[in-house]
Amino acid sequence: MRTLQDQLIEKGLSRPHTDEVDIKNTRTRGKREERLTSREWAEIMGTNRPTYGRKKGGAFRQR
Repeated sequence: MRTLQDQLIEKGLSRPHTDEVDIKNTRTRGKREERLTSREWAEIMGTNRPTYGRKKGGAFRQR
């Protein structure tokens, strides 16, 4: 007794199941991982920016 899947394959209505790995699309490339230096990280985090605060009188002044 044949299975339904075998009969469909025999009549050409279905493709046989294979355990092959799908071929990956080689045209698309993934994004490259961006490497940042410690100086660039410091700039992103804002460590070298001027800081301001409220002092006597309520005005913003540079610390």
